[in-house]
Amino acid sequence: MHLRPGVDLQLFPQQRMVPKLIAVNAVLVLPLPLLEARVDQEVHTTPALERDSVQCASCGAELTGELCPQCGRKVGEIGPDLSPTLAYDASDEYDSMAHVQAEVQRRHLLTQLAALHLNGRRHRLGEYLIGNLDERGYLTASLDEAAAKFRLSVIAVENVLALIHKFDPVGVGARNIVECLLLQLAELDQSPVKLLAQRIVEEHLPELGRGQSAKVAEKLEVAPQDARDAHEYIKENLYPYPADRYDVTRFGRGRLRPTEVARPDVMVVPGERGYTAEVIGSQTMGLRINDLYLSFSNDLRRAPHAKDHIRDHVARAKLFIETVKRRSLTLRSIASAIVETQQEYFQRGVGHLKPLTLADIATQLGISESTVSRALEGKYVQLPSGRVVSFDLFFDGSLPIKERIRQILAVEDPSNPLTGHSIAIALRREGIRIARRTAAKYREEMGVSPSVARRAKAVHGDEAMPLRRGALGYA
Repeated sequence: MHLRPGVDLQLFPQQRMVPKLIAVNAVLVLPLPLLEARVDQEVHTTPALERDSVQCASCGAELTGELCPQCGRKVGEIGPDLSPTLAYDASDEYDSMAHVQAEVQRRHLLTQLAALHLNGRRHRLGEYLIGNLDERGYLTASLDEAAAKFRLSVIAVENVLALIHKFDPVGVGARNIVECLLLQLAELDQSPVKLLAQRIVEEHLPELGRGQSAKVAEKLEVAPQDARDAHEYIKENLYPYPADRYDVTRFGRGRLRPTEVARPDVMVVPGERGYTAEVIGSQTMGLRINDLYLSFSNDLRRAPHAKDHIRDHVARAKLFIETVKRRSLTLRSIASAIVETQQEYFQRGVGHLKPLTLADIATQLGISESTVSRALEGKYVQLPSGRVVSFDLFFDGSLPIKERIRQILAVEDPSNPLTGHSIAIALRREGIRIARRTAAKYREEMGVSPSVARRAKAVHGDEAMPLRRGALGYA
């Protein structure tokens, strides 16, 4: 055998991330608030880049497309009348924190109102009622005055107000603390402690507020411990002032900073052929090349000493506009595929949520699963009800099963509650095959006590853990 030195060249495939693809992926993962911050940064650092914008007539937010990113209105639609509670009066001492809180609350509610697609006068009535909320989230306008103003019956005004009462946060638009708490209680799952809490709120809230649990228990003819449990239930599940959900100065349990109010990247809207997905903002977010730079780039001889500067900044501006556009198109195609698959969910509720994976969407669109994952990461969608949820909701296959478990447990015999094994068997009869441990796991995630504890509650009146509100992801 003879060894001879030499060079042997072999060709083999290798993946490389080109700069354009890197830029597209960097922008694709940004949710709307971060995208707007990134756009502002690029406009300030790239002189060849400009951004056209107009103000929304409804909420004053900056518009970069057909839909307002704050209230969901289209360009050219008439905005609401501002009430004195939300408008700035120069004669008063200006409280910037209270102003920010009021604006966050108002925009969040207007977004939910836009999702209802009410007709002309009723929509304007809804805007009027939202405009007449005070700093606590309570309604200050008279229903009779509102009815006269919009030439509607008081019943029609009450119907629109009932819709606002169900907005997030529940209880907004209440006229007093009792009504506010009762509205929130109505959204919680039935349980003995909830029923007792409801009676206390309706009849003995002042005594409870003074810490007179024993006196309340005596009047209602219940055990003192039951009254104390109801008091704890009220403190843990209810909040007296809906606007506290937007509090910007006192950060306690369950309160949100303005930056923590989820902003949707996509809105699901009803159409003639079902529901469709609309990406908030235009494809390019209003970005364009500066006219002067564009003119010089087309004839570099006019600026011989700045050729490199003009060429580099125009190329950078074009690349950024293209990446923003690619983000919008990619997110639109993915969201549209999800909405098309989940039509029944939007029409009939969580029990009709179809099993869906990122791979399913990737295969349907002919793109990579990692692209789908990047496009949906950290992003939110506004449902037709006005509720804003994470895109993760559509890929949680356990939700329909949990909903069915909730329905099964709702009609169980309290003296002989169902075990995890019994739940699994009941589901198997319906064609849903899950293990006993999985059924028990779902029960725990729903906040339902084990069968032993539920049996003890039925026999001895001990309190069971209530279902957590929002655990099932209702539309």
